[in-house]
Amino acid sequence: MNSVTKLRRLRRMSHFFLDKPSVTIRRSGLFFSKSAVDALNIEKFENCYISIEDGTEPDEAIKIFVEFNNDPTSEENCPVKTHTANGCYVSCVGTIFNQIPRARALISKKRGERRIFLEKDLSINTWFFPLAPQFETKLKDLDLIPEVKCIYQLVFRDNIQRIGETTNLNRRCKEYSRENIPYDEVRFSNMNNLTDEERKSWESYHLNKYAREVGALPPYNYQFGKNNN
Repeated sequence: MNSVTKLRRLRRMSHFFLDKPSVTIRRSGLFFSKSAVDALNIEKFENCYISIEDGTEPDEAIKIFVEFNNDPTSEENCPVKTHTANGCYVSCVGTIFNQIPRARALISKKRGERRIFLEKDLSINTWFFPLAPQFETKLKDLDLIPEVKCIYQLVFRDNIQRIGETTNLNRRCKEYSRENIPYDEVRFSNMNNLTDEERKSWESYHLNKYAREVGALPPYNYQFGKNNN
């Protein structure tokens, strides 16, 4: 007797995460979902501070903290426009994001990449959204490659050849030149303040992202990152 096939219906991801607080980066501001408005009680506030961790340079920030408040509007305190049915909008953040290359790089990405789920730092009871490194620094003059800890892309004729991580980008690129790996541009994200483990984790993140989008690793990557999960 043949067994009967059983089915399990799946929910669309957009609906599955509907109740998870999120923020979407836009060119002129930040849009917070209705679930974020509810979780953060945003309707009670008129303004919002945008902050990064003290001691972190803006070009290395991987967490953007949002502090909703009723202090007077200022150059640091951005106005909030709440729409009860749809969410809320924090405006006038353009010049702030110009100081944060990773946030600025996200503005031109697809909406799915610009939508980020909020997290809470329980040590200070403050919400933030994580910023994935975007290979936001681009160099075509290969003589100017710095000695920095980072994740990087080697690019040839606008095609990614390799994604990697290193404790010294200048030294690593010289090694690739000796190996005759073709590249005419280096794109990278500084990670001088992160641990080796965190840097390798971001390498794996971008290798997996590339493989999902393209269906294979870059030509000169032969395996996934060291922290591939």
